[in-house]
Amino acid sequence: MKIFESLHSAMTSLLANKMRSMLTMLGVIIGVGFVILLVSLGAGAREEITANIQGMGSNMIMVAPFNIDLSGGISNMSSQAGAFMGVNRLSMQNIEDLSRALGDPDRVMPLFQKSGTMFNGRNQFSGMVMGTGHTYLAARGLEIAEGRFFTPSEQDSASAVVVLGQTGKKALFGDTDPIGKYITLKGRRLKVIGIQEEKGNMMMMDQDAFTYVPYTTATRIFGVNQPDMITISSETPDMVEPTVKLANEILSQSLSDDEFTIITQDDALSFAEDMTLILTYLLGGMASISLLVGGIGIMNIMLVSVTERTREIGIRKAVGAKTSDIMIQFLVESVMISLVGGIIGIIIAVIGSTGYTLILGMPATITPWIVVLAFFFSASVGIFFGVYPARKASLLDPIESLRYE
Repeated sequence: MKIFESLHSAMTSLLANKMRSMLTMLGVIIGVGFVILLVSLGAGAREEITANIQGMGSNMIMVAPFNIDLSGGISNMSSQAGAFMGVNRLSMQNIEDLSRALGDPDRVMPLFQKSGTMFNGRNQFSGMVMGTGHTYLAARGLEIAEGRFFTPSEQDSASAVVVLGQTGKKALFGDTDPIGKYITLKGRRLKVIGIQEEKGNMMMMDQDAFTYVPYTTATRIFGVNQPDMITISSETPDMVEPTVKLANEILSQSLSDDEFTIITQDDALSFAEDMTLILTYLLGGMASISLLVGGIGIMNIMLVSVTERTREIGIRKAVGAKTSDIMIQFLVESVMISLVGGIIGIIIAVIGSTGYTLILGMPATITPWIVVLAFFFSASVGIFFGVYPARKASLLDPIESLRYE
């Protein structure tokens, strides 16, 4: 039997049993659709995280109060979990030591991160309050949309000033201009002097929900004096490594290696890419199980089809059809089921990823290679799980087949 005759026969058989054919394709549709969708979500998340980390500024260096191994990937995450339960031993003295060694106090700033609820009359807003220095926004590459950031004198004198994010502004003031007005945080009135530019979401986290106050103000409001992190700005991107080396030497004089970790933009990028890549492969592998289930469904239905069409097989062999013709006929039918299911799955994945981006505002990047891979995988499933039923059909005895009722 020629290949075109096999295609025609397969199409006729599928159209004659539309409901059964669609149910047979369902496993492949779900498998292909979820493989593409989940991998595209992982790729989109990786791109977004990379863009946000790059937005931190290539000369930004962070000192965390724990020992964090950023080189071990997901394999060492369980062993690192205990590190985050350690005691924070960073101090303002560390900042003074670093400032003295670098020769510029504006390049070293503490970062206090505390949650708080702010009020403006009956309006209230709960978010993360960042107590930091006057150079923080510039070092992070952030911009002020309205007003200004606080000055060195306001920072040093614990001035009652605050810079809101876009989310906090809308919650507390709606559409009115907040510049020059006051909010209340933990019983202290703060004057709104600026609004940060809109940044959007990163991994379901609202980047516009942060509120900024001078770190000296934060220590008084929250009654703390230990920074949650220290930020260091190198003079140029080329000076990052020498700055890291110097900072490590200074901090090692008062802290053990288990009590701090220096993180650069490259470290954060490498760690984030490793994590999201592993997550992408993990999700894709889990979704691939649906393809295997779909393949088993195809094999079962094809075996039923062989049984139902035993007399047809006997007639074809009686009029001269070769064993290879019968095998090709059923193999083509199996592959066609799988390929049509794969195409439908690809369409559903494209629609789903587009809807995900539009509704949730999160990126989903469908790359050509994953579409080609999923399509090839669906065809392979049809071939792999179709060989046994096709071979069984081709080996039927023509005389016994003609007698089959």
